[in-house]
Amino acid sequence: MQGILRLTATAAIGGLVLLGCGGEGSSDSPDDDVTVNSCAPTPGGGKPEAGGAITNRTTKASGYTFRVRFLDPSGNEVSMGTTAVARVEPNGTATWTLQGATSANGPLTCRVSNVTRTAIP
Repeated sequence: MQGILRLTATAAIGGLVLLGCGGEGSSDSPDDDVTVNSCAPTPGGGKPEAGGAITNRTTKASGYTFRVRFLDPSGNEVSMGTTAVARVEPNGTATWTLQGATSANGPLTCRVSNVTRTAIP
């Protein structure tokens, strides 16, 4: 029984150590490459629009895909959009824009999620 307990504790500590390496907070994370510069509903309550920049902090040209969630002041998702940028050169910057899938009114906040960066040969 003690052997199982030690193994479980060791596995748990090992898992915590691994969580501290890389991940969303890491500077290598593609999440850190995407910024939002504008986020607004369209006049009259149409589909909201967002725009921003991608800075490829790697040494290889990369393509990006990601989702932007449009949130109301209470933090509820009121629309969502997905976009792709085919190529961003190493240490280069590209701009992006997208439109939400559904209409939204009032003040909005945008959150980027599900960022995928793929190296291009």
